[in-house]
Amino acid sequence: MPDPALLLVIMTALGALLILGVGLLAFRAFGHEGSTFAPMPTAYRGHGEQWRRGTLRFSDDRLALRGPGGLAAGPWIRGNLDLGMAAPVAEDDSRLIGRAGLITVPVCYGSSTFELALDEQHYTALRSWVEAVPPGWNSQVA
Repeated sequence: MPDPALLLVIMTALGALLILGVGLLAFRAFGHEGSTFAPMPTAYRGHGEQWRRGTLRFSDDRLALRGPGGLAAGPWIRGNLDLGMAAPVAEDDSRLIGRAGLITVPVCYGSSTFELALDEQHYTALRSWVEAVPPGWNSQVA
């Protein structure tokens, strides 16, 4: 018969893992509240970094990237984002990302820069969202 103290430790560890798993599921289910659009699969990289996969979400005035483990980068305010000229993803980068037919776009936010690789329809949605006038932007102008 196992030692009762060891059994208690094992049961406590299993309970903690169960609570952690339920918490992660709840975070994934409800962590995107307030987003206007569904998450879009994307790949992203900072200057001199490797491509990482994640999801892109934008709400009324913010853009955020989530990686596999949670918040990866952002949020960035829409009015301060500057999208560069889009181009097809290079063949070598397509192999690294694991998908072909993507569009890459350089993004500047203040002094930081990064690149996004998106499907064409997701790029179009992002470009339209960035170029649209944010709610309340210049609302004090008479």
